[in-house]
Amino acid sequence: MKLSSTNRLYIGFAFALVLFVVLGVIAFRTIRNQLEEAQWVRHSYKVLKSIAITEQYLIDMETGRRGFRATNEKRFLKPYTEALGRVEISAETIRKLVTDNPEQTERVIEIERQIRDLLTYWKELGDDASRYTRADIVRITDGEKARMDEARQKLGDMARMEELLLANREKESDRAVNTAIYVFSAGAVFLLLFGAVLLYLFAFEIRKRQKAETELLQNLEEVEQLNQVSEEKNWMLTGLAVINESIQGVNESDSLAKEVLRNLTHYLAVQAGGFYCYDDENERLELNASVALPAQSPQFYALEEGLVGQAATGSEVVVTNHVPADYWAIQSASGKSVPGQVICMPLWYKKELKGVIELAAFQALSHTQLALLKAVANNIAIALNAAEARKKVNRLLERVQEQKEILENQQEELRQSNEELTRQSEILQASEEELKVQEEELRQINAELEERNEAVEVGRQTLARKALELEETGRYKSEFLANMSHELRTPLNSVLILAKMLSENKAGNLTGKQVEYANVIHKSGSDLLNLINDILDLSKIEAGKIDMVAEKAAVSGIVYDQEQLFSVVAEQKGVKLVTEVDESVPPVLFIAKPRLEQVIKNLLSNAFKFTPQGGTVTLSFRVHGPMDGFANEPLVKAGQWLAIAVQDTGIGVSPDKQQVIFEAFQQADGSTSRKYGGTGLGLSISKELVKRLGGEMRLQSQEGQGSTFTVYLPLTEAPTAETPKATEPEPPKASAPVLPLTGIVEQNTLKDDRDALQKGDKVMLIVEDDPIFASVVQDFARSKNYKTIVALQGDEGIYYARKYKPSAIILDMQLPVVDGWSVINWLKNDESLKAIPVHVMSAADEPKSGIGSALAYIRKPVEKDDLEKAFGRISDHLQAQIKKVLVLSGDYLNNDSLKQFIGQRHFDLECEYVATKAEALKKLGQNSYDCLIVDMGGDLEKGLGELKQLREAMPTESLPVIIYMDKDLKPADEWELKKLSDVVIRESSQAIDRLMDELELFLYKVQEVEKKELPRPLTKIDDRSLQGKKVLLVDDDMRNVFALSTLLEEQQMNVVTAVDGREALELLQQHPDTDIVLMDIMMPEMDGYEATRRIRADLKQIHLPVIALTAKAMPGDREKAIDAGASDYITKPIDSGRLFSLMRVWLSVKA
Repeated sequence: MKLSSTNRLYIGFAFALVLFVVLGVIAFRTIRNQLEEAQWVRHSYKVLKSIAITEQYLIDMETGRRGFRATNEKRFLKPYTEALGRVEISAETIRKLVTDNPEQTERVIEIERQIRDLLTYWKELGDDASRYTRADIVRITDGEKARMDEARQKLGDMARMEELLLANREKESDRAVNTAIYVFSAGAVFLLLFGAVLLYLFAFEIRKRQKAETELLQNLEEVEQLNQVSEEKNWMLTGLAVINESIQGVNESDSLAKEVLRNLTHYLAVQAGGFYCYDDENERLELNASVALPAQSPQFYALEEGLVGQAATGSEVVVTNHVPADYWAIQSASGKSVPGQVICMPLWYKKELKGVIELAAFQALSHTQLALLKAVANNIAIALNAAEARKKVNRLLERVQEQKEILENQQEELRQSNEELTRQSEILQASEEELKVQEEELRQINAELEERNEAVEVGRQTLARKALELEETGRYKSEFLANMSHELRTPLNSVLILAKMLSENKAGNLTGKQVEYANVIHKSGSDLLNLINDILDLSKIEAGKIDMVAEKAAVSGIVYDQEQLFSVVAEQKGVKLVTEVDESVPPVLFIAKPRLEQVIKNLLSNAFKFTPQGGTVTLSFRVHGPMDGFANEPLVKAGQWLAIAVQDTGIGVSPDKQQVIFEAFQQADGSTSRKYGGTGLGLSISKELVKRLGGEMRLQSQEGQGSTFTVYLPLTEAPTAETPKATEPEPPKASAPVLPLTGIVEQNTLKDDRDALQKGDKVMLIVEDDPIFASVVQDFARSKNYKTIVALQGDEGIYYARKYKPSAIILDMQLPVVDGWSVINWLKNDESLKAIPVHVMSAADEPKSGIGSALAYIRKPVEKDDLEKAFGRISDHLQAQIKKVLVLSGDYLNNDSLKQFIGQRHFDLECEYVATKAEALKKLGQNSYDCLIVDMGGDLEKGLGELKQLREAMPTESLPVIIYMDKDLKPADEWELKKLSDVVIRESSQAIDRLMDELELFLYKVQEVEKKELPRPLTKIDDRSLQGKKVLLVDDDMRNVFALSTLLEEQQMNVVTAVDGREALELLQQHPDTDIVLMDIMMPEMDGYEATRRIRADLKQIHLPVIALTAKAMPGDREKAIDAGASDYITKPIDSGRLFSLMRVWLSVKA
């Protein structure tokens, strides 16, 4: 078979290509092997470099440590500290590099272990070398060297292994290179020879083909011209089809414009365009669709305006070439450019202008493209005209539909009206029938009502009698409480004052134990007084006689007072106190602050009482949004509520007890074994106080998880600040008739100093119907260097006042014959006696307006400190000279505004008023004053500036300065004011009273009295019949335990104490030689009844005397104690003689 020249060339090229591929494969494998070897060589060098770096880090660290040990200078530790964080990283790098070599990996692991050991060794040595001796340094260096040598050896072994691997790899690389050189040389020679033969054959074939190619080119040009004409026709037909297809089924002009413009720009490959529809009504072209037009392109064109408006006036396509450089640009994210050609094509339908299409292209459109535009213009105009016509038809249809719906609605309303009229007609007919039936029923009901009215009248009369009985009962209750207030507080006077005086032991003749007894008496009396006050408070609240004076109260002040009051309690009990004030709470409230603080105090006291150690008590203030369920009218009407919550993590309250605890004298646990004491009055008083404040109290609690008491109060705005006004004093009553001085029998029950009076003596008249309290006050007055006259009746007091003209009078209000109010009235209307200072001490709950002229008022029972203050006030009043006060007037304090208040307090002082700072500076420079009052009003900045200048002008820094203002202060402002003044008083309903108190404090100070020496011990009295006996005293009240323990120890008895029944059982087991047990009944955990039963049953102590002690003396209590196993029964307060008699009897029975 003969091969053609072309085939021979193909075969030759194929053979050359195969040879070239073979050589290429050999070359590729050789190069790849070389690259792999080179990579392993580099890998070995990296391993060696890392080994060297690691070794260098260790050497640097060793050198630094040695230098530091030799010099104790930390600068030598710099190489150590720098390498400390790098050496382990370097070892980690080595380990990652040799992961392909298990043998080397084991060596790296060993090296890392040695490095960690070395670092641990250095870390244990620390950073202080001052304590090293030479022997220490040698020892440390030897240990360091041994570890370093071992690490260097391992690193060296690893490096040698890598060097061996490197040498083997270099030999292998050289052998592969030599082999590749031999193969490439032979292949190249053969390839060159074969290539020369192919070149000759190729040149011959080319010459022959060039001739044939020339002939073919001529034929090809003719064919291409025919194809071009055919393609242009096909392109135009396709374009027409595309445009026609895009306008089919489009019913809206906007959608039609978008579709046509999108297809035109795409098919013609133009870069931008706009479709303008003609508005017949406004005679303008509106832009309905656009492609790549700038945002600032005009939306409207008038006819003949611009290229678009100009094109609309004709029917031919307008082509604009050579667009200027400042024409609008076509842009994209990658750039922008001015179009090279702009085409505007008008759209006409039967001589009506429908719109204009504007196209912009970078390159000029061909004649074929322009011909296409002319061909589609008529079709687009027809479609646009159809869309506009369809739009008008739709508008008409919508209007017809709306009118149809209106008609249907009117028909429906007429139908409903007809139905309603029909229904009402039926209802009227039914109502007529019902009225007839009801008329008959009313006749029967009237007869029944007449009978019931007779019964109601009988009931009303009964209720009227009951109301009279209740009114009389209330009167009896009020009289009883008033009498009890006096009768209970009066004897407490002597108890509290004498106990306090005994505890001070001024005579120095009491032992330490006796002083302690007196303190216990005083504490118990005070607790009894608090109980009496609680009962009377509750009675006053129920009677509606408690004061609710609203004033401005700072929330921060209320929170601060509670924190100060309970912080010690929290610390002692180990309970955390948390206070939270929400940002929505106004800084100042308008409320009866003392009553609100009383409620919060009661709730916090309960929370701390029932919260165990480690618990939390939280006091929070927040403004609450809309809530339902309030019964109190002020809460219902309020728009916002203040919620004050006291939350604890204590024992909680069971659901069945959550209403009981708000009743008076009720507790959640009222049993004899209750754990927590108390009267059960706190929550009752708090609930009633909250009710009087216009609020409500709610409880949320779960037994064992704590309780939350929330007080809801209406938020009210404070009234506009006005100058505080005090209640005008009552007009003086008509002059009392002159009391006859004859017929008065002078008392001789108490011996006084009336027969020893001399000229110049300070005389104190004591008008008091209680001889014991009168004697106490008499002794106290004598200790203050007064001579005393005692009157036990009111008329007797007036008689002594006229006869002896005393320096001062101590007056009780509830006196026989003539009461205290009448005595004051007599004194006030007697010109010779009205100047005598009268100090009232009474058991009445509150002063009446009739004592307005008295120096001061103290409610019984009084403490020794109260007597000190009273006598100090009297002494100051007697010794005081006229004081001078300078007042810088403002919004609240002006000319003579303090006159009546100073008169009510009987202050001997003179006020000078100035209106400006300049006048004040002048007065301070010319005269001396005892006090300065500055009325700042609400302008804090101005007031501070004036106050600083006044301070600089004062001749002495000791001059008291009182600030009176109407502004809530920030902490920084308040601190600044306190640096410049002594007292800051904010305007409120009680502000003037506080101002008078501060004036009294600054102008009439009481001198302190030095304390006496410690008491001298006295000899104890004992009863040898009880000596040496062991008694177990069980009581949960520490005051009773102390009192009884002391009483028993005086009889030389051995006393063991327990706080509850459970501890008593444990102590009896520990002290089997106990002779007698004194067992309280009401105790926590285990009460006295249960403890006595256990003593008899579990401990088999059948003959051990057990005497029950209890404050309860109700019928059946004695029998209940005896049934439980008690030997005998005695009630509190315990009579010591009776107790000792019982103990002697039962101890003799046991013996």
